[in-house]
Amino acid sequence: MGVVEPLPLVIVRTGQSPVRQGEPGTGLWRVQSGLLCATVVNAHGRELWVDVIGPDDLVGEVPGGIAPWTWRALRPSRLVATRPEVDHEALARRTMRTTAVAMDLAWLDVPGRIERRFLDLAERFGRPVPGGTAIPLLLRHEDLAALAGTTRESASRAVRTLTTAGLIARTGRGRYVVRAPLRGLPRR
Repeated sequence: MGVVEPLPLVIVRTGQSPVRQGEPGTGLWRVQSGLLCATVVNAHGRELWVDVIGPDDLVGEVPGGIAPWTWRALRPSRLVATRPEVDHEALARRTMRTTAVAMDLAWLDVPGRIERRFLDLAERFGRPVPGGTAIPLLLRHEDLAALAGTTRESASRAVRTLTTAGLIARTGRGRYVVRAPLRGLPRR
């Protein structure tokens, strides 16, 4: 039996982008630690956050494909190259989340979209705190707007609406606690 070569490891600092929209895919990388967001920018410069991913999720595209979005580190991240046998389950999870975002953009109002993003982030990355689940990300209103496909002003109004309704709480500048369950939106 031959020796198995170790897989390449990449360390990505906060703000760095290991994959950029429109560039050729060089392979898939599994997130070992950290958080990254997938963003797409249209011809007019508007940004949409397509997904936020963490440990055991996949970054990148299959070799030969073109990256549809940019992956940017939200905190220091460690990525390990995947072996040729791609994890189809992780790719399916990514596709399902992307599809869910598209449906939310089509069918929910801005407060509903912001609420759904908060719920998703709390379920996947949150940590329990008194009164709810803390989201371990600094989320500026510009980030919330990009997460929900809206303007900063509309995102700010939606945050005020959700806060007044007691569905979320601000714990500091850009820090939020989700008070579950949120409006009973169906879980994915």
